[in-house]
Amino acid sequence: MRAYPAALLLLVLGLLLTGCPPPTVIIGGKEVPREQARGETIERAQALEREGKAEEAIAAYREFLQHFPSDPQTDTALKSLGDLLLSQNQPAEAADAFRRLVGDFPQSPHYLTALTQLGLALTRLGRMDEAMQTLEPLWDRLPATDRPRVAEFLARSYAQGGQNVGALLWYSRWLELAPEGAPQEAIREAVLDLIDRRLSFREVREALELLKDRLGNRFPIDLLQLKLGKIFYHIHDFAEARRALETFAGAFPGHPQAGVAGRLLKRILDRAAVNRQAIGVLLPLTGQYRDYGQKALEGLQLGAGVLDDGPAGANGPLLIIRDSAGTPDQAAAQVEDLVFNEHVVAIVGPMFSQEARAAAIKAEELEVPIITLCGREDIVGLGRFVFRNFLTLSAQARLLVGYAMDKLSAKRFALLYPNDWYGVAFANAFWDEVSRRQGEVRAAEKYEPDAKDFGEPIKKMVGRFYLETRWDFREEWLKIKAEAQTALARHRAWEKLVKRLSPIVDFDVLFVPDVAETVALVAPAIAYEDIVLWTDSRWQQDRIKKALKRDKLDMVRLLGGDGWNNLNLIQWADRYVQGAIFSDGFFVRSARPATALFVGKFKNAFDREPGLVEAEAYDTGRLVRHVIESARPAERVQFQKALLSVKNLELATGTTSFGPDGEAEKNLFLLTIRKDEIIELDPTQPPPAGRG
Repeated sequence: MRAYPAALLLLVLGLLLTGCPPPTVIIGGKEVPREQARGETIERAQALEREGKAEEAIAAYREFLQHFPSDPQTDTALKSLGDLLLSQNQPAEAADAFRRLVGDFPQSPHYLTALTQLGLALTRLGRMDEAMQTLEPLWDRLPATDRPRVAEFLARSYAQGGQNVGALLWYSRWLELAPEGAPQEAIREAVLDLIDRRLSFREVREALELLKDRLGNRFPIDLLQLKLGKIFYHIHDFAEARRALETFAGAFPGHPQAGVAGRLLKRILDRAAVNRQAIGVLLPLTGQYRDYGQKALEGLQLGAGVLDDGPAGANGPLLIIRDSAGTPDQAAAQVEDLVFNEHVVAIVGPMFSQEARAAAIKAEELEVPIITLCGREDIVGLGRFVFRNFLTLSAQARLLVGYAMDKLSAKRFALLYPNDWYGVAFANAFWDEVSRRQGEVRAAEKYEPDAKDFGEPIKKMVGRFYLETRWDFREEWLKIKAEAQTALARHRAWEKLVKRLSPIVDFDVLFVPDVAETVALVAPAIAYEDIVLWTDSRWQQDRIKKALKRDKLDMVRLLGGDGWNNLNLIQWADRYVQGAIFSDGFFVRSARPATALFVGKFKNAFDREPGLVEAEAYDTGRLVRHVIESARPAERVQFQKALLSVKNLELATGTTSFGPDGEAEKNLFLLTIRKDEIIELDPTQPPPAGRG
């Protein structure tokens, strides 16, 4: 009795099961048995795909996947759907289909292809990093048919992303798989462009390390090795350049670029060859500056001992002379010629700004010491092989400001300068030095280089131009306007007021950086504005006090630069420039022994007095002779170090040492006008008393 209910239950269930219809799904609005619908839907989707009806096939595959998400053919449907969506430029939906396939069906035979397609879909979406991370790990597992397009994709992706080393790796793999002929040539051109234009020094070395073991001496190892040699050459590491280029020449003897490597190797070997006595001389011997060049050549030859009586010293310098013509291009080309063909150990010159800069840059590139005869301030900053032995504005400014503040007790300065390169640069250097020493510039005015009337800028300096800004003038003028009865009376009263209005002289020193011809006009114009120029003559002081009706004189000392050193200035502007102090790099009447010796030698050799150009060139000749004979450098680096070690060498332009920046440091000449002559001052002492 207890078994009866269980048997009855089984019977009822059996009847129910055998009597139920099969499961159904709704397809196209119709209820269709599930098994029938599965087969018809996938077959219809595949048929539409074969017929090229992409949109309808996409809809059919989506319908299948909606109703049969875990069917044995779901992975195939996802693969086909993704391919169709990608072909219809729907990369986001395609990526979703491929991502679902690789996530849900890792054992599917479509897995690798789906990953490849996923990477390409991500590429179209601009998600390059994701695409590369998806595709790159698959490489070793990819079928041969998929490898070319994956290698192409990764090569281009790395290149577009600026990852040049990775791009080279994948270009090399793509090249191995590409058909011979035009496809391979296109890849080679892309690699050549990448190496020539985009690879940095670091990337070239990384690429060689990455690819060398894998590729041996196959392309693009040849291009990378040559590029490495070129880079070392251009950064002046000639030893490494030589090693890299010799490696290239040995590994690729018949290479189309073998000539390029050979020429670079020859230049390296030629550059390294040095004649320890050969000194290149680069001066403007033709063109508009030829007179200066000839003067410098005479001084240089005299200083180097070329003109000495008797045979030349066995250990002395051999001067190899070249013409710069005053042009930058020729100057740079001549530096190359002197190094590669004449094997000079050092070069002297050029003289003028642009040619000196071009020559210095080329000399620094070739690592040959060059001693320029150029006043351009930034020339020594071009490199460790660039030196200068010539007068600079900054050196003069240091001497003048230092003397004014230390020996004249000046604290307040004014500047009156021409609006040209010399005046502006000198004024700036002077102002900078005043500021550095914590002095004060009270006024600064400029005038045009061709000016003949200097009244306006001088009036502006002393408060006689913008009269309405002066309270004493405004107060007097208000009284005049109130008291004067007529316009004529007001005008006459105004003229008298302006005439008796004293200048506001709130500076101790007035710096005028110009040449003697202009200073001869400026100095009287300064005095005309009732600015009392310094004099130590008691008689002259009393005379000025009486004329100006003053009990006390605020005298102003005139300062100037090398343009003042002209005896004609005394004749042109005698009483206005007495006691003025100025600087120069050479003084032909100096009592300094080295200077006097040079002047005597030069007069004997050329029957005339030397100037600054001849003196600086003479001293440079002495310098190179001193280095060659004392240090005996066999290499250019040794010559450079020997120059830096020059300390307190007695020369015609002053006791000379070279600073670590390559600048010649020397005691310049401080000069003043006393009666009818220019005399040298001792920079360590106040100026001596003059006439009574």
